[in-house]
Amino acid sequence: MTPKEKLSALRAALKDQDLDGFIVPRADEHQGEYVPPSAERLAWLTGFTGSAGYAVVLMEAGAIFVDGRYTLQVRDQVDEGHFTPRHVSEEPLSDWLKDVLPAGAKLAYDPWLHTPDQVARLDKETKAAGGELVIAARNPVDEVWQDRPPPPRALVRSHPLDYAGRDSADKIREIAESLSQEGVEAAFLSAPDSIAWLLNVRGGDVSHTPLPLSFALVHHDAAVTWFIDGHKVPNDSSLKVGEKVSFLWPADLPDVLDGLAGEKVLIDPAATPQWVRLRLEAAGAFVVKGRDPCALPKARKNSAELAGTRAAHRRDGLALCRFLAWLQDNTVSGDEGPSELDICDKIL
Repeated sequence: MTPKEKLSALRAALKDQDLDGFIVPRADEHQGEYVPPSAERLAWLTGFTGSAGYAVVLMEAGAIFVDGRYTLQVRDQVDEGHFTPRHVSEEPLSDWLKDVLPAGAKLAYDPWLHTPDQVARLDKETKAAGGELVIAARNPVDEVWQDRPPPPRALVRSHPLDYAGRDSADKIREIAESLSQEGVEAAFLSAPDSIAWLLNVRGGDVSHTPLPLSFALVHHDAAVTWFIDGHKVPNDSSLKVGEKVSFLWPADLPDVLDGLAGEKVLIDPAATPQWVRLRLEAAGAFVVKGRDPCALPKARKNSAELAGTRAAHRRDGLALCRFLAWLQDNTVSGDEGPSELDICDKIL
């Protein structure tokens, strides 16, 4: 599909849902820097491949918002006849909406792709422009993305104790104790790096970071419910995550959250999908906003992790020295010698 065809199809999908616009973030359900190809909605729709940004599509207008890193790239990759490039802080969404959003218009979002904190800001900006922020019943981009790649299914593997320094059961007990001290029954984890740290697992669902994409519930009694695509779990017994970790498919998440009625559940409003918050509230759970309970313990490196960091720096330093020697040996006066792209390829 051409960019024009994609926009036409998206607007038709919006019309089918009685919506006037849609927000397309460069994000997946986990709000990570790296997303799998199946979540590259912004790149598919606009052509922009930067690591941060979002687009807003209305029936008669479109804009893409990026930070200062991408002000040149966005103009090279995006057709300005379809999307007006704007600096996310210097030319904010609120100003643009006030100029182009019709009064009473319904601007929609996918609650899986935005956090409660993000939704609060979007709601304020939309209301200030005279519109209404609503939830899309179905993601209209997904409806028209005909050649969308399948979700990643890289096998999960255990992270050796020699590198982790602590077994997962010990980590889980620490988090469970912190929940008990806070007076909450469970914590919802949406950050793949927190889950990878907690369970001592690694994966290959995204580029550059060895993470399995999944969700987890940590309970105050040190039980963990891990919501992960079963195709990622090895059939053998090589995955060592502890006896109190139960495996469920992501499709089981709604029923499990519905079963938390009356319980206090901790979520990180800066990282958890808005869908999770709304589901918990609808189920009658008491949502407690707070920081991801794994964030600080994960940052406290034990001796094994410190040793691994030092070893990684030595390997990295050796690679850098080799590169600098190559650059010196291959640099000559005049226009000859390696180009910037040659240098990038050599570093890689």
